[in-house]
Amino acid sequence: MKIKHILSSILFVWLAMSCAEETPYIDIDSSERATVSLGARESSLETFSFSTNQTWTASDDADWLSLSPTSGGEGNNTITLKAEQENRTGEIRTATITLTTATLEQEIKIEQEADRYVRLEEDTIRIGMEGGDIEVRFTTNMGEDEYAVYRTDRWLTQEGRSTRAHTGYVPLTVLPNIDAQRRAAYVVFTASGEQTADNPFATAVIVQDGLMSEYESTDYSADKTVRVLQEATHGEGIPIVLMGDGFMDTEIADGTYDAVMDQAYANLFSEEPIRSLRDYFDVYAVTAVSRNSGVGTWYDTVFSTWLEGGGSSLIEGDEEAVQEYVECVEGIDMENTLAVVIPNTTDYAGTTYFGYGTTEHVTEFAIAYCPIIDGINAERFRTVLCHEAIGHGFGKLGDEYAYEENGTIPSDEIENAQAMQSLGWMQNVDFTDDENTVLWSAFLFDTRYAKEELGVYEGAYTYIRGAYRPTEESIMNGNTGGFNAPSRQALYNKVMKLGEGREATYEEFVTFDSPETQTKTRAASIAADFRPFHAPQFVNRPLRK
Repeated sequence: MKIKHILSSILFVWLAMSCAEETPYIDIDSSERATVSLGARESSLETFSFSTNQTWTASDDADWLSLSPTSGGEGNNTITLKAEQENRTGEIRTATITLTTATLEQEIKIEQEADRYVRLEEDTIRIGMEGGDIEVRFTTNMGEDEYAVYRTDRWLTQEGRSTRAHTGYVPLTVLPNIDAQRRAAYVVFTASGEQTADNPFATAVIVQDGLMSEYESTDYSADKTVRVLQEATHGEGIPIVLMGDGFMDTEIADGTYDAVMDQAYANLFSEEPIRSLRDYFDVYAVTAVSRNSGVGTWYDTVFSTWLEGGGSSLIEGDEEAVQEYVECVEGIDMENTLAVVIPNTTDYAGTTYFGYGTTEHVTEFAIAYCPIIDGINAERFRTVLCHEAIGHGFGKLGDEYAYEENGTIPSDEIENAQAMQSLGWMQNVDFTDDENTVLWSAFLFDTRYAKEELGVYEGAYTYIRGAYRPTEESIMNGNTGGFNAPSRQALYNKVMKLGEGREATYEEFVTFDSPETQTKTRAASIAADFRPFHAPQFVNRPLRK
């Protein structure tokens, strides 16, 4: 009996130890501080260590921070933190890293030290349509030779600047505004020698009234009316729904709204291969009557379109409202619709949103925002609309340009892109320079495409290294040269899939893509001040019910 008791005790201890060993854990190294601190300057590095008995992933909630690696296995692990931007806020800023295993989640607080700064006395300055003299007042811990000031519009003239004892001002003269709409310009403070405003110290917005600033819509009778621009004569009919934001009732009544929609409609079908495939599309224009004329924070508009400005091309809007207006088209196939929103401004901007659905079912629905850039008949309005709406919105193509400061594409970005490629998206970018395996390898060895100078060019998907594009230039790069062959094939394949419910073959596309078709591109050289657009956004949200 005593031996049995001893054996039972030993078994109990062994089982207890086994259970303890199997208990999942994430242990932050006891030598680590509760908060990990990063230096203020760009590219500052820091590490922290932890151990776990499960596989893990790591994520963060800040665009100024990157992690490497972002996943790993059991045992002791070390993650390197990198500051992607200098902290120019004037205050310590924080982020949170989340370590996740199959059963556990652990958060680590990250702080980035403060460094150089500019603080504005007012970040928004309003002025009447007559214009006049104003001052942008600020405080800073820098000398005058350490920072630069940029203006974004010619109607705002700068008369020097002054900095004394950490306080300063920028004197400006605002020219009269003879246009109907309010207008906004930006005064951007950045480091001396920097030519872009990707990470400014501060941005002041100058808002000037226009002739119609005090007018508001009173007649909403035309709101949500649908105009059929085209009915498909081939296939099932792929829906495109056009709508404008920031157009008031008088601009509806005098034909301005319809003229913008008609020009946008023409622009969409101005590039190959969509030009030759236009008969597969149903195209509608839905009227949206806004309270004010113009878009932005200072306007009451149907889709609440907002342009970030200050050198950024980001546009945001009310996606629920956009979907509501799409549904004004009776019997619309929402899941396969391209919605195109034209904000009532001539500002240079453009952003596309896609990835609506669930993890089990991602739809083709997309929203492309493109202003009337440079005016209704301008070439940049046409090419940018093709880039955003046809390239990103319909074709789900990737950007073929790169930002030098983005460096090498991270592994998690590659994984995200490859997940989209499994859906047939992003077929014009890849992450290998192997001519035999790159997504467009068939074209590289096809003598019928010898004149197109196809290759594997490094720099794509906004990253300068580790991502590749098919041609030196294209409409998905600098808005010139039209869609290259891999992009044309992706667009053709999408039309066949949605319009005829089938998969197209390579030879079928090549037969369609004759030399005559290839030469019909209209995209030509554009202004030298081209700036890449904000990358398309994968929203990962369901459509509204």
